[in-house]
Amino acid sequence: MNTLFKLLIGVVLLVVPLGMYAYELMNGLNGVFELNLLRSLGILLQGSVPLFFMLIGLFVVWLELDELKMEKELKKEEVKEEVKEIKKEITASKPKKKTTRKK
Repeated sequence: MNTLFKLLIGVVLLVVPLGMYAYELMNGLNGVFELNLLRSLGILLQGSVPLFFMLIGLFVVWLELDELKMEKELKKEEVKEEVKEIKKEITASKPKKKTTRKK
């Protein structure tokens, strides 16, 4: 996959859970507390899913940004190597001057 596409997926995985939390906060809470363990377990699982996706998204964004950084550094290294090779070719193609000593 393309690096930018993966980065976009990571950003979406970060933004969507935050939007879900914001939606929940804007609609408010019911204020009714019941002791229903199965419902509480379901709520706990539902509440942890957005956080899980958010962490996955953060990890993907971090990996892809690091990959972009490494590709940029690799291109710089390749340019440096090409410059060195060109310099070698230029120095190798220059004719050597013969030096003669005067007696």
